[in-house]
Parts: sequence; structure tokens; C-alpha cells
Amino acid sequence: MKFYGWLFFCTCLVVFGCAKPEINEIVLETQLQDAQQAINDAATSEAESLVPEEFGRAVKLLSFARDSYEKGDLAQSAEFASQAELVAQIAIAKTRQRHARQQAVDVREQIYQQIITAHEHELEIARLHQAITEVQLARARSARDSGEEQRTKLSKEIADLETQLRQAKLRTPIRIAESLANIAAEIHSPITSTADYERTQAAIASAFGLIERGAFTEAEDAIANAETLANGLYQLAAQNRQAEAAAEMDARIEIAKVEVILQRAQILNAVQHSPKQFQEASTQLQQAKQRFDVGRYEQAKQSAEQAQRVAEAAVATAETKEYQQRAQQELSALIARAEEAVEGVGKKISAQAETQVPQLEPQLYKLANSAYEKAISAFASKEYQTAIDASKEAEDYLQRAIANAVQVTSAKSDLVAASRRVPKVTNVIERRNSVLVRINGNVFAHGSTQIQKEFFRTFSGLAKVLRTAGFDAYPVHIEVHTSSLGTANVLKNLSMGRADTIKKYLIDEGRVDANRITAEGLGETQPIASEGHDKEERNRRIDIIIKTN
Repeated sequence: MKFYGWLFFCTCLVVFGCAKPEINEIVLETQLQDAQQAINDAATSEAESLVPEEFGRAVKLLSFARDSYEKGDLAQSAEFASQAELVAQIAIAKTRQRHARQQAVDVREQIYQQIITAHEHELEIARLHQAITEVQLARARSARDSGEEQRTKLSKEIADLETQLRQAKLRTPIRIAESLANIAAEIHSPITSTADYERTQAAIASAFGLIERGAFTEAEDAIANAETLANGLYQLAAQNRQAEAAAEMDARIEIAKVEVILQRAQILNAVQHSPKQFQEASTQLQQAKQRFDVGRYEQAKQSAEQAQRVAEAAVATAETKEYQQRAQQELSALIARAEEAVEGVGKKISAQAETQVPQLEPQLYKLANSAYEKAISAFASKEYQTAIDASKEAEDYLQRAIANAVQVTSAKSDLVAASRRVPKVTNVIERRNSVLVRINGNVFAHGSTQIQKEFFRTFSGLAKVLRTAGFDAYPVHIEVHTSSLGTANVLKNLSMGRADTIKKYLIDEGRVDANRITAEGLGETQPIASEGHDKEERNRRIDIIIKTN
């Protein structure tokens, strides 16, 4: 009952106890392996059939420990593993006790059977002698020439044989009593020093003496007395042995309890937090084991109980200090992680400030800065987990911005390369948010808004580029510029007509989505050359602006 009360107390600590420490997974796995090994040893010793209740409880506790481990509750898993190992050790101890009892019964039955068999053989021999003598006597009586002397001799032999047969019959119960006394000495050797043992041996010797002298009536009374004494002696020895076995079991259980508690103390670093108590408990446990080994079970139990009290005090002290130490370590680690996260994302954001990322992805870059400021504020307020989360959020926004910018930059480079391969394209200029494709030459006849045939391939090639995957969503703006030869109004209308023609060609012939294209005629208002003999030719140009942002 003490054990079950202790087990209930441990279970309550697991379910309703204080905050659980972060248990080292390597130590916990060792505990689980130790508990499994104890259960395996219990199964090998036939505990499952001899003490099913304890064996089943150990298996369930180990199952609870594994479930807690899978759920991440390492402290509770350690508690259940410790209890499973303890209950398995108790099951092993009880199984050994059952085996010892059965072995004693088997040995006693074998001795009884051997004694009875030997006495049966002795009686059978005596009966055979008697039968032979009776046959001889019958023959002698039937023989007419046999003398009286022969008959007298045979009669005496029959009387002697009857006496021997009576002695043999009486020896059987007294030898059984003698064997019972010997068995009592075997199962509990200290009984040989008691007065009961001396009286039993004296009664047995007296009975044997009376049998040898032929005092059969007195021998029968002596035998009855010897049997009574031998039976009483055996019962006393069995009771003493049972009490000794119970004391052995109690001591073994108490020692097992202390071992489990000291294992928990080691997990909680009691050697560091409560060294004196841990050492005292270890010394008391060693003393208990030494007393147990020499059969001083009651003293061993007392030493184990004292060790348990000291060990539990060491666990209580170590538990408090260990929890505090681990909590401080966790806080320090959290602060370090938060500081590292905030500083790291701040450096990454600063490193992208001078790149194209803020221009290509301004919204995401702004969100990254906002999350970074939130992380700085949370760290200053000692909200370290919030600082870590905000830093991660800032880095996510920044990485998305970088990835998008890289994608845009890469697509723009591909667009520039593809545009340069279009026939009769004069120049391709990469801008911050667009690519400008410039076409010079006689795209239109003088004063005409119709595209010259030799430039059909130019605009067809340009349409193919605009339909290419990756570029097929970019807006397109057409700007048509003229030379300064002519009136401003005429040049304005002419350039607008030409712009509409190019737009229509790209839509109808080039199959470019109309919603993407805008067109504008600027006439001579935006020249790019102010001097030189070819300035008019250079100013007369078509700019196709593909917006990449």
C-alpha cells in the first residue's frame, strides 16, 4: 500500500505539479530505454503470468511515457518512464519471490516422495522375507521327518521377522518427521539454533531408540509426539521464511524507489544544486544495498527509507534551482536570438537601399522597413518573441522584393536582347522602369501615314517580342516624332496619324492586345539633336516604350 500511495503521489505531481523543465532528449531516451529493458527483464522472469497486475501497470506507464514524448511533453515523459522502470523492478522482485516459494514446495515434495518410496521398498523387502519364511514353515510342518527343533527355529525366525516388519512400519513416519525437520532447517537455517528444533530432534532420537528396543507401544506415542513437533517446526520455519521474503521484498522495493528518485535528481543536476543531500542519499543507498546483500532486510529497508527522504529533499531543491536556471538560460537565448534577428534584417535592408529593389518593388520594400521598425520597438519593450516574429516578417517582405526585382531585371535584360534582334531597330535603351526601342529611317514616305513595305518585318518582329511569355503583359506606348520641316500643326497631325497606323498594325497584324497599347504623335516638339547635318533625320524617329514596372 505504501508503494501505491507513493505512485499516486508521483502521478499527482506529473498531472498537477509545477511548470515542467525542458528535459534533455538524450537523457530522456536513456530513461525510456532503461524502462523498456526493465519490462523486458520482467517478461523474461515470467512476471506477465505470475504478477500480471504490476507487469501490466509498467507497460501502461511506458506507453504513457512514449505518448508524452511524441507530444513534446518531455518532463511528463520522464516522470512516466521513471515510474514504469520502478514498477517493472517491483514486478521482477515479486516474480523472484514466487519462483523461490514454488521451488521450496517442489523440493519438499521431491524429498517426501523419495523418503516414502525408500520406506515402501524397505517394507516390501520385509514382507517378502516374511512370505518366504512362512512358506518354509509350511513346508517344514508338512514334512513328516521334520523335527521339533526345526519347527522351533522357524517359529523364532517368524517372530523375529514380525518384529522387524513392525520396526520397519514404525520407522516410516519417524523418518518422514525427521525429513520434515531437515526441510525446515533448509528453508530457514536460523531455526536450527532454537529450542523447538532441539526438542524435535530429541523426540525423533527417542522414537528411534524405542523402535530399536522393541518398545512398540511407547514408540508409537513417541512417534506421534515427534510428528507433532516436526510439523510445528516446519510451520514455524515456513512462517519465518515467508516473513523474511516479505521483508526482502519491502527492502527491494524501497531500494528501487531510491534509485529512481536519484536518477531524477541527476537529471535535475542535483549534484550541482544540492551536493550534500545528493551525496548523503547516495551513501544511504549504498549502505542499504550492503545490508540487503547480507540478508539484513529490515535494516536495509530503514536505510533505503532514510535515503528516499534525503533524495526527495535533494530533488525538491534541485528542481527549483534547475527551473530557475533553465528559465534564465532560455530567456538569455531568446534575447540573443531576438537581437541577432533584428540586427540581421536591419543590415539586409540597408544593403538593398542603394540597389534597384526600392524602385522596382517600393511597396514590399516599404513593408519590410515597417516590420523592421516594429521589431526594433518590440525589442526595446522586451517583447523578444514579437521582435523575432517581426524580424522574420521584415525579411520575408525583403526577400520577396529582391526576388521580384531580380525577376524584373532578368526579364528586362531578356527584353532588351530580344528587341535588339528585331530588323532595322536603330537603338534599344534600358531605362529604370522601361525599355525604349528606337527606329529611324524612312518608315513612312514623305507626308504619308502608310508604313513602307521594307519595315513590315520590323513591326512584325516587334509584335512577336511583345507576345513572348514574360513580356506579354507589359504596357506599350508609341511615340512618333517628326523633323522640323513644316508647320507645327501639320507635323502634329501627321505624327499622330503615323502613331495610329503603327498601333493598328501591331493589333491587327501583330496580334498584340489592344488594351496594352497607347499611341501619341509629338511632331517636332521633342528633338534629340540640335545641330549637325543629319539632325533632321535623327529627330525624325519612332520610339516604342515598353513599360517593365
